[in-house]
Amino acid sequence: EINKLLKVNNKVTIDVLEQAANYFVEKLKPRIPVSNKSHKHLRDSLKVVVKDDMVQVVFEGNAWYWHLAEHGHRAGPTRKKVKGKHFVQNTFNAESDKIAEIMANKIIKKMGG
Repeated sequence: EINKLLKVNNKVTIDVLEQAANYFVEKLKPRIPVSNKSHKHLRDSLKVVVKDDMVQVVFEGNAWYWHLAEHGHRAGPTRKKVKGKHFVQNTFNAESDKIAEIMANKIIKKMGG
């Protein structure tokens, strides 16, 4: 959408998205619940991945369970519901204006404005 609206080249787009993703990771890490297990925690698995023309914030490796912590799940033999923490969605909702501002400012700066 950025390319269509502002006709910004791909390198600038990737740079802008990567900077916004890094900001999001910085704000998300403190909000991730810490497990009392002795394995690698979600905070340690969070990273920004740049692949071709795409930038993603991902939980790498064996951190597939972030989805369970985010949205909740049923656990144990009683299948009792474990309430989700919604840390990813709440962080994005809280920081979306700042992320958009970071992206817009960087695009304006790169375009020489």
